[in-house]
Amino acid sequence: MTWLAQCLSSRPAVARRNRTMHSGGSAHPARGRQSRPVGPVVLRAGGELRDMLPDGKDQVAWDPENVLGDGPTDHFARRERERAKANPEGASQAPVAASLEAKPAGRTKFAEVPTLPSASEEVGFGAEVEAAFLDVFGDKAPRVLESFRRLRRGEEFVQMHPGEGVQRAGSFMEGLTAVAFPDMDNGQYEWLKAVEENADVIQREFALAMKDPGSMLVRGNRVWAKAARDEAVAYGPNWRTLVLQDRGIWEQSNIKIFPRTHKLLVDIDAPTLEVFFARQDAKTGISSHTDNSNFIQTTHLGVDVPEGECWIKVGEHTRNWMNGKLIICDTSFMHETSNESENDRYVLIMRHWHPEVTEVEKAANQFLFEALDDGTSGGVSVAKKQAQKRLNALLSVRGKKKKGGKRGGTSGGGFGSKKC
Repeated sequence: MTWLAQCLSSRPAVARRNRTMHSGGSAHPARGRQSRPVGPVVLRAGGELRDMLPDGKDQVAWDPENVLGDGPTDHFARRERERAKANPEGASQAPVAASLEAKPAGRTKFAEVPTLPSASEEVGFGAEVEAAFLDVFGDKAPRVLESFRRLRRGEEFVQMHPGEGVQRAGSFMEGLTAVAFPDMDNGQYEWLKAVEENADVIQREFALAMKDPGSMLVRGNRVWAKAARDEAVAYGPNWRTLVLQDRGIWEQSNIKIFPRTHKLLVDIDAPTLEVFFARQDAKTGISSHTDNSNFIQTTHLGVDVPEGECWIKVGEHTRNWMNGKLIICDTSFMHETSNESENDRYVLIMRHWHPEVTEVEKAANQFLFEALDDGTSGGVSVAKKQAQKRLNALLSVRGKKKKGGKRGGTSGGGFGSKKC
């Protein structure tokens, strides 16, 4: 995606448009191995980061840019702070902030409670998006608004989680549980259990389609397409995708090839934003990188996997793919993959909301997705109207639940039970 914030992410694109989350990150290939002493996340002039690890740690997995800073900072790496010293006139050079025409902001500390809402006096497209956000959501989604403000300021969240690994996100919502491989049995992923229970349906349909690859190419859209952006170098030239869903919109040509897979996910009301088959060629791998957003998680279903010869490493932990089995990942942690076998590896990838994101926060993020994706004032206006409709529907559900509670009905669950 090369939209106005010039944020790069690692997701596939469909022909109609290069959609993206409101933040993403370019994937950087590793540049060698080097040992460093233990230390905090640090900041270097120019905003580049380095995660310093104990001697003996594999720096390829932890420091893809091989940059060492000069001094400690808080968890939100302050690119603007150093740029302000070099540029006292105050003109931000951060790609994200500059492209959104945002002015330099003051220091923001980790977990600081934002003062919301506050009307911005800035001008430019970023300020226009924020004003529309406040008109619709007010103080109902403060974590989302603060995440967008950090994006405009060019801030990036980086943290070493002991025992888990390095988390790095250009779009970061505070308060979400950070675990490299979430446990499917923790009560938050019942819909994924249903996917795994029906894995054979997906596998059989995929195997049938693969018997006639020529037909797939004719009937489908961007079948086995390369990574959407040249900048996504970590994925390499041999990583290919077949998209079923992008930004919550089903790709009509491709779901006709996989109708049972589509029906399964629709019937269980899967909270997915993206669904696609991914092929990793034999003897290839993906370099360490981050997907740059902590409120979207990634789940892989082994569809046709050379078991025991291919793996994914997220943070400090490694898992092997298995046919018919799921792996849930928080891909805001640095992660990499390898297929060491002589055969291609095929998985179904589902990118979905972190289970701790509220319904209102989903609607708020959806507004940002749509407004930034269009990139025009007219697009902001359309996205605002759609967001208001979604919010009204959520508030209506909450109102009905409260009213039902007064009559002695059940008031728990759903939107009404969540803090917004």
